[in-house]
Amino acid sequence: MKQLRGPEARGWRRYLPHPGAPEVTDGELTVFIVCALVTTIGLAGDIARHLTDPASLANDFLSGWHLVLYGGVASVGTWIGVGAIRRGPDYVGSVATATIGFLLLGIGGVADAAWHGAFGTEVAVEALVSPPHLLVFAGLVLLLTAPIVWLWRRPARRLGALESLAVLVSLVSTVLVTTLFTGFLTPLAGGLSLQPGYTEPLVGESLQDYDQVRGLGIALWTTVLVVAGFTLVLVRFRLLPGTVLAGFLLIGAPAIVVSDTSIMPLVAGFGVAGLVAEVLALVLGRPTLDRLSASLLGAAVGAMLWATTFAALRMDDRLSWNPSLWAGTVTLSALFGAVTAAVVALPAPTGDSLVDGLSGPQPA
Repeated sequence: MKQLRGPEARGWRRYLPHPGAPEVTDGELTVFIVCALVTTIGLAGDIARHLTDPASLANDFLSGWHLVLYGGVASVGTWIGVGAIRRGPDYVGSVATATIGFLLLGIGGVADAAWHGAFGTEVAVEALVSPPHLLVFAGLVLLLTAPIVWLWRRPARRLGALESLAVLVSLVSTVLVTTLFTGFLTPLAGGLSLQPGYTEPLVGESLQDYDQVRGLGIALWTTVLVVAGFTLVLVRFRLLPGTVLAGFLLIGAPAIVVSDTSIMPLVAGFGVAGLVAEVLALVLGRPTLDRLSASLLGAAVGAMLWATTFAALRMDDRLSWNPSLWAGTVTLSALFGAVTAAVVALPAPTGDSLVDGLSGPQPA
């Protein structure tokens, strides 16, 4: 890719990442985290309302949670604008991930209003897959992962308190938002009554064929999502001790708020998996994980998440699955965790190796 310097970095190219563009400072990173969190809270509250309280969707466009979401998006736009004014138009290229996310959120918001006018307000599962909501989802993921992208450009591998907090907020928020939008395959819905007369069981609680098959899908998807997110971070950064454990606990914590004590076996699963991941990251990271150690961590996370959950369900006399089902789920999760981590930790080829590979064997 041609590098842009001097006059070539002017015009529209300055709005793309290029060498010499200003870096995001720690102060700007702190402000951005707050703006992104407000946006996330607004969206999470709105989706939860669509799922659990469809009767409240009258005059939906100006609802309270929508206003929180719009306020968060506006704050991100203001953050980008102030940065461009203070540090020049090239700053937009420095924060390109956040800029694209902001634009997608704006487009998604307008599309959502038009969608409601044409087809009505989405309720229950349809709220998770309507095209405008998926545009908003894509924008929010770009927005939330932006701090990791910015820190990735810095040479440091060992992160201090602020940088570790930024990675924690970015990673946990992204995983939770993804879990929210894939609510049809999330264990965090266990114990909720999304439809009258039906309560979502935890994985392992129900002997119904449908619940068994869905439970297997939930276990594998959750393992892949969590392992992929943490592996991506841990092969690049050495976080402050305790950050990984805190991340796993925060992923499980929202379920306690929206559900009751029936979700506690799953929360215990996230806690034990986080503790194992924390220890392995500290022991195997030198200072960060290589591909083999990432695979070991991925297998351990997948296995411990569901082994602990099933053990806690059995202690509560709620485990309905036989040993073939629950032990097979633990084994599959370990395998999927190991493979996912190995793929995520695969080193990206450099520009030279790509050219050599495309041009075939070189003459001696």
